[in-house]
Amino acid sequence: MQFLDFSKQDLITIFNLLKMNIRDRYLGSTLGFFWAILQPLLLLGMYAYVFGFIFKAKLPGAETTFAYSIWMISGYVPYMAFSDALNFSASSVISGSNLVKNIVFKSETLPISATLVAGVPFGVGMIFLLVILFIDGNYPTLHIVAIIPVVILQFIFLIAISFFISATAVFIRDIVQVLPNLIMLFLFCTPIFYPVESMPNLIKKITFLNPLYQITRPYRDILLKHQWPDWLGITYLGFISFILFISGLKYFRRLKGYFEMKL
Repeated sequence: MQFLDFSKQDLITIFNLLKMNIRDRYLGSTLGFFWAILQPLLLLGMYAYVFGFIFKAKLPGAETTFAYSIWMISGYVPYMAFSDALNFSASSVISGSNLVKNIVFKSETLPISATLVAGVPFGVGMIFLLVILFIDGNYPTLHIVAIIPVVILQFIFLIAISFFISATAVFIRDIVQVLPNLIMLFLFCTPIFYPVESMPNLIKKITFLNPLYQITRPYRDILLKHQWPDWLGITYLGFISFILFISGLKYFRRLKGYFEMKL
């Protein structure tokens, strides 16, 4: 049985590449897998401290800065997956050049597995978020089940983008260097550190079309407000994820025949 020309063997390949990528990225360091846990915790803790206790940022109607820290982290954790996934996948084909040249396999499994590596810091960040929610007395409700389709759509979207970026990076290597700056730009163009209500009305309407906003917004609706996510936004995210996935996969497969000449 095949789906989009992916077989069961391709799924096994993705899993094996994922294990290899996790091992190389984390277990190859001095601190090992402990670093995979420590790094996102340090980053989230730093942002929470700087914005919550130095700048003393507060949400409208909230009495404490801790409420802002939780709100900010709930948006930053999915952004962290967005950033890691695109940065990891951008050079996935380039770094896997030996595999592309010497082994017969579907090279499109390289950006998929690289994108899924972002699930490690994302998972750590989500656990950290849930812990501080418990500390704050904000316990999850039945709405938390809606996290599952949100996470699935989020990674489908990221894999779709990774097809475009990883294939193009083989021919234009500067993309790997420019990408972190573009991702940072998305961070400040998306209401992650500030509420969407603070934006001008026109920009607020345009922000609805920002896929990163539609990725981060449901986590706050589900975990902080204890309500179902905006299904219009979820439908929009699902639609563009599907379109980008199909077109990105076709784009990648159209270019992969020329990879060996550039690697």
